Amino acid sequence: MKSLTLFLATGLLVGAIAELEAGHTKSVQSKTTLSQVDCTLTPIPFSAMHHRQSAAPRLKLSQSTSGNWSGYGVPLEGSGDSDTFSQVSGTWNVPSVTGTGRSTTYSSCWVGIDGYSSASVEQIGTEQDWSSGKQKNYAWFEMYPAGGYQITGFTVNPGDSISAQVVYLGQTTVQTGVGRHKGTALQDVFQLTIINNTRKQSYTVPTSYTTTSTMDRSSAEWIVEAPSSGKILPLANFSPVNFSECYATGLIRSGAISDWAYDPLTMVDPSGGEAAPSALSDDGTAFSVTHE
Repeated sequence: MKSLTLFLATGLLVGAIAELEAGHTKSVQSKTTLSQVDCTLTPIPFSAMHHRQSAAPRLKLSQSTSGNWSGYGVPLEGSGDSDTFSQVSGTWNVPSVTGTGRSTTYSSCWVGIDGYSSASVEQIGTEQDWSSGKQKNYAWFEMYPAGGYQITGFTVNPGDSISAQVVYLGQTTVQTGVGRHKGTALQDVFQLTIINNTRKQSYTVPTSYTTTSTMDRSSAEWIVEAPSSGKILPLANFSPVNFSECYATGLIRSGAISDWAYDPLTMVDPSGGEAAPSALSDDGTAFSVTHE
């Protein structure tokens, strides 16, 4: 929970965001003509968070081994604002999942900024769970450690091609506190977009949900995850997830995963599931994650 009660200065925020977005030129691309979908953002209870509330988002077991992540992470190579990440994007197929003998199993696919070595993460993706004898899917985003949201009304089906992007837009001024404790503070603003290329749908999360004071911009990721609820949940048995068009942008350079000091992450889930990424494609933008 945030320690300060925030009251967004709506006019100020909207004006600042408009200026930030006007200066932003790169965006995730789709090969189809898209329709903007009207969606409802449904809070995901803290009991069903994608990360444990008491720990960093990635459970590190050893170098390149994680208890809950599989895919690729790109950590900072230096220090200071000149090295921070401002954008991450990627495309993946929604996997099919099957029962593994447990009543419910879980999996998430996403792209994001932060979380590799920090206690925050700005992320958007899809969920593929096995529950009550069938697969259940939905789109979601999370500005951890704040709560996550299900993007209700956005179509997610097995086999669909999904593209997503997280972009740092800059800073805006918000009002904090009340009465004599009233003041202002700078907060960071992100733009989170998800596209279903197969269904020709697009949705961008309103920036009122993506304005935060808790971020480092110290890494970029393309991940299949075993979600957590107090502990890491059982990983679903998923079909291979093929990531492509994976790029990250910092303030000093932009490029494919292979253009950075990347870390391939193998998941060894304490609940029994394992997953591993393939080697990168020749151009460094694509890989697969396979359940083992």
